[in-house]
Amino acid sequence: MNFEKRYFLLAAFCLFVLFACTTMPIEQNTWLDTPKNHVNNGNILLKAGKIDDAFREFSRAKELDENYPPAYVGLSLVYGVKGDDETSSVYMKKAINLLKEQVNK
Repeated sequence: MNFEKRYFLLAAFCLFVLFACTTMPIEQNTWLDTPKNHVNNGNILLKAGKIDDAFREFSRAKELDENYPPAYVGLSLVYGVKGDDETSSVYMKKAINLLKEQVNK
């Protein structure tokens, strides 16, 4: 094999490796990033004993919708499991107040 063919094969191989190592953009599924979905995931994680992961899910639900009562109920449960009854009570009261507001509308 002559030098030009080797050079061409080496260049082709390098290009192949370069393109094979690039990451493809991940399509964002906005229907997964909803408060309801995060609360459902949080409940599953809480039942599995993954408290920190459940906290992250409930917090994300609250970030997406500040007026979504189940997010506050989930946070209340997380703090209750951790033994922080005072913070748990605050989140539960917030959930109750939001529910009252929604009923009175």
